[in-house]
Amino acid sequence: MPKVSVIVPIYKVEKYLRQCIDSIISQSLKDIEIILVNDGSPDNCPKICDDYKKIDSRIKVIHKKNGGLSSARNAGMKIATGEYIGFVDSDDYIEYDMYEKMYYTAKEHDVDFVMSDYYKVHETNKTEVSAIIDGGLYNKNKIKNIIYPQLIMKENIDYGPLLAVWHCLYKNSFLKNNDISFDEVVKYSEDNLFSSTVGYKSESFYYMKGSYFYNYRYNPNSISTTYKEDSLSVYVEMNNRLYNKFYNCKEFSFNRQLNLHMIYYTFNYINQVIGSNLTFKEKYKKIKDTMIKKEIRRAFNNFTLPDVNMKLKLCILMLKHKMAFIYMIIRAKSA
Repeated sequence: MPKVSVIVPIYKVEKYLRQCIDSIISQSLKDIEIILVNDGSPDNCPKICDDYKKIDSRIKVIHKKNGGLSSARNAGMKIATGEYIGFVDSDDYIEYDMYEKMYYTAKEHDVDFVMSDYYKVHETNKTEVSAIIDGGLYNKNKIKNIIYPQLIMKENIDYGPLLAVWHCLYKNSFLKNNDISFDEVVKYSEDNLFSSTVGYKSESFYYMKGSYFYNYRYNPNSISTTYKEDSLSVYVEMNNRLYNKFYNCKEFSFNRQLNLHMIYYTFNYINQVIGSNLTFKEKYKKIKDTMIKKEIRRAFNNFTLPDVNMKLKLCILMLKHKMAFIYMIIRAKSA
């Protein structure tokens, strides 16, 4: 059994793929298996994967029909034999000692997963990103007191400390025993459901604060910032699935966080609409239609204002009371 299985979902990343794979095969931890999942990529990625398989016996390659990021990750998880599982996005790359340091930390503390910090890589530089929690060991009691209150969404309408999967290392048996995988219906922000479930189910984890092992290539034109016709339906479906998992949970009330989560993605979608090439009339109609959706009304109705700045409070009130036109004018002036 290899110590770590590294799963790499691949789709249309020919420009970055070699750097990604090279950073994995050169890891200081040698006892790893590398699972390259070609998710029906139409470019030269399939050949690149096969070429690497010929030169490194630790590499397994899956060629599959395009099914999205969650589908590709799940395909890798199904054949992963490692004691622990890590995920690397194929346009990113990792530091040479990432999995050695994370694996031995996981073993030393016998935890369900380990989380590190990461670099956000821009065109000309990279910046350090850390979670706003203390480093160290988190047992179940500490998870309940510190992580649960910000598991899905923080009070300031921002993500909590557990979100991205790629700077974490998970115990394979923990994922299997709790039947944790990626939801293949949700096409964007796939990590939300997975990480929320991991945080809720875990008995312990270790946060390696100050260890920047992962290099996340930031794309300012990503799905989360660019308007797509189906974005709202995907966001609503994601919130519904979180709602079904966590609403009226007996152990801890996540109800307010679920509302904050829906409000966060409502703002995300509306700002995508405002920044799109649609006409003013089309934008106005889409925002009005958005604000009457039952799931969004559920989030806004009977909702006390969160602990945010006055500008954001006013924006929430405008959308709560369906003042789409005024919101659009204010957004246009502040752009």
